Amino acid sequence: MERDRRTAAAPARAGFDAWWTLAVVSSLYVASYLNRFIVTMVVPDMKASLLLSDFQIGMILGPAFAVSYAVAGVPLGWLADHYSRRMVILGGTILFAAATAASGLAGSFVAMLALRICVGIGESSLSPAALSLIAQKFPRERLTTAISVFSMGPKMGTAFAFALGGVIVGGAAYATRELPALHAVEPWRLAFAITAIPSLFIGVLCLTFREPGHPGAAAGRAGSGGDSVVRFLVAQRRLMIPMLAGFGLLLICGQSLISWVPSYLQRQFHWEPVSYGPVLGLISTIGAASLVVKGMIMDRLFARGIRDIHIRFYTWLLIATCPITVAAFLVQGRVAFVLCYAVAGVITIPCLAYASVAIQMIAPPGLRGRVFALFSIPLALLGGLGPPLVGAITDYVFHDEARLGWALSILLGTAIPLAIIALRVCLPALRAAIDANDPVA
Repeated sequence: MERDRRTAAAPARAGFDAWWTLAVVSSLYVASYLNRFIVTMVVPDMKASLLLSDFQIGMILGPAFAVSYAVAGVPLGWLADHYSRRMVILGGTILFAAATAASGLAGSFVAMLALRICVGIGESSLSPAALSLIAQKFPRERLTTAISVFSMGPKMGTAFAFALGGVIVGGAAYATRELPALHAVEPWRLAFAITAIPSLFIGVLCLTFREPGHPGAAAGRAGSGGDSVVRFLVAQRRLMIPMLAGFGLLLICGQSLISWVPSYLQRQFHWEPVSYGPVLGLISTIGAASLVVKGMIMDRLFARGIRDIHIRFYTWLLIATCPITVAAFLVQGRVAFVLCYAVAGVITIPCLAYASVAIQMIAPPGLRGRVFALFSIPLALLGGLGPPLVGAITDYVFHDEARLGWALSILLGTAIPLAIIALRVCLPALRAAIDANDPVA
């Protein structure tokens, strides 16, 4: 019975429906990140219009989204384990798209904060449900590649936020200037409404793929009291605690970089969004493509017996590139910055793919949504600390917004080495957990 429960969601091969499901949820992941990070492209105009400080901007970019994303993830993860994952995703999509569009109507810090909270609640529906579907529709030996494709979403969404964001902001400025009906509308406000539209169209496509038999229901019929999320997490504490510490520190770095780099480019190099957007978008696109390549490499190494490769491989990359990532904000000149930041964009920022694969490898099928949601709570909260922490350093330590680069370098130089140590510590426990959950081990 234990073996049946473990393998119920593992088909021998991935058919058309599996790949179509992956395409839809990955596209929606891209759209969700566009909604999430378009705000970083309008920080200067929004800051001036709403009379905000760097610390308040940091709160909007970080905790407003992160806390709601983390808290809502638990009940939505439970829904994903028990009810239609397609409808969970669709409902969340409608909420975050509507909240993004409404952000253009915000007239104060509090209003913008509240709307970003709604965006976080809506987006928290996607990952638990989507990863549960992917893990159920793809065979174990293809799972890393499939999740790597899904994990391209944040990088591609960030790429669109940067590349298309510049176009959207520029187009909004043109529309408000040339169309009489929009003369009274500030361009940054119109940009939010334009950004929200694609998500609704993609969300409807969730109704076009199959909802497989629910592993949560099967686990419930099996009557296994051991399939408790809390018991599972406690049993895996030697793995979970260092994983949370390592990936939490890396998310602090990643969220800080994504949130503040556009402002850094404008302050340090006087680049406008329409100019730097395509450059940052290209870096994010390369980072997204690299995830698939890295996923294929890890699948091959896993098949050869390196059971902890999903995290071991990432630590190799971090050790090799940490000095370059830290140096990005200390070098002079646009070209030098772009080259160094490209390393961070391709290697450092996309960390969740590795954590996602590890969780899906060790969690029983009927618990995957909730385990991932609970694991994501501290990660989201820690990641949300990054933007306001950087803002606090510039406001209260340096008392100078021009020292933004120094604030980012201090954060990266401290957090990345500590993260490497934490992730190396968890490797023995990861190997043991994967072996214990492998029906053929």
